[in-house]
Amino acid sequence: MHIMSKILTDHQEIRDWVSAHAGNPAIISIPNGHGGFQARLRLTFGQRHLQEQGSGNDQIGGIEMVPWTEWFKEFESQKLGLRIPDAIDDAGSAYQIEKRPE
Repeated sequence: MHIMSKILTDHQEIRDWVSAHAGNPAIISIPNGHGGFQARLRLTFGQRHLQEQGSGNDQIGGIEMVPWTEWFKEFESQKLGLRIPDAIDDAGSAYQIEKRPE
């Protein structure tokens, strides 16, 4: 069975989709092998993530919750797109962040 999907690049469409699935923007810092770090974008979903956050702590198991402005700055610098399922009722976790098609 083939699941249809589409790629979003418009910031407002992405925010609307993430909001509709009770999600939040996040970034993970991954070692790049050269002594530095590379930002990897993520989205977190569900109340569990917010409850684990704790007061004054924006780290969730290595995931840093960030404002949309910071998330989209990295999104654009890496030329990414958000692939989502076409079906409206699919779970928020069924997404991929990937390079935009040329």
